[in-house]
Amino acid sequence: MNITTQIQGGLGNQLFQYATAKALSKRLQGQLSLDIEWFNHGWEDVTPRHFLLPDLRVQAQFIQVQPPITPPKKWRRILQSLLPISPFILKDRPYRFNSLINRFKPYSNQDIYLIGYWQSFHYFDSIRAELLDEIQPRDGLSVHYQAYLEKIQASPSAMVHIRRGDYVHLPVAAKVHGFLGLDYYLEGIKLLLAKNPDTHFFIFSDDQEWARNNLPHQEKITFIESSEDKAAPVEELYLMSQCKMHLIANSSLSWWGAWLCNNKNAYVIAPKKWTNDQNKSWDDLLPRQWQRI
Repeated sequence: MNITTQIQGGLGNQLFQYATAKALSKRLQGQLSLDIEWFNHGWEDVTPRHFLLPDLRVQAQFIQVQPPITPPKKWRRILQSLLPISPFILKDRPYRFNSLINRFKPYSNQDIYLIGYWQSFHYFDSIRAELLDEIQPRDGLSVHYQAYLEKIQASPSAMVHIRRGDYVHLPVAAKVHGFLGLDYYLEGIKLLLAKNPDTHFFIFSDDQEWARNNLPHQEKITFIESSEDKAAPVEELYLMSQCKMHLIANSSLSWWGAWLCNNKNAYVIAPKKWTNDQNKSWDDLLPRQWQRI
């Protein structure tokens, strides 16, 4: 049985897709493949991305499926449950956990293809230990980022992720997600200092100028300067995960930075609204122990 997931988006989204498919392949004892055909195209109104999973210790084969597989229509969903039609196509429900993926039993000669982002920790909590081992830079840290790691490990460190970039300048991203605003970060920093007045903040941002001009307590801040390397997000994700506390953005990258933290006393602050949808519940995305503000 082959289990294939479509990979798309930035590193954080790639990890959600990989982790979900890996957990499914473990449960069904199937061979895991990652369909990376998406990266062959330039998509309108989509932030350009690189395929970065090979820079981690992930274990899967990379393929390009042609023609592209599309979400199943209703008749297909019914028939693939009754007959060994291959592949069995599963489409996610955005930000909502679909329990079907953790309990359905395909035919033994039926392959599986996953489409979507699968943004819920419920899909892969069962393999957390394996993911902690795999989601690390394959070649270790560069000299540039090693210096930051040593400072993070030697201090009561807090990661602060500020995503502006496409959330400000790309109309589609601004409409769906949007920048969280200065007040969110001021409140979050205040809460982190209440936990530990000696907290040192490590700022990860695609708009360092804004961060330098607006954040308080500059004497307690180290700004993480991104390298020019294509795999810089992989190394920065690892740095995020090594911080003891986390103030994340409405971004899948910093979500993973917090979730991968192996500190039992980790403290995570997350936005109570991940997108501009006022009516959506975020319980399947944000673990219960994370504080929402």
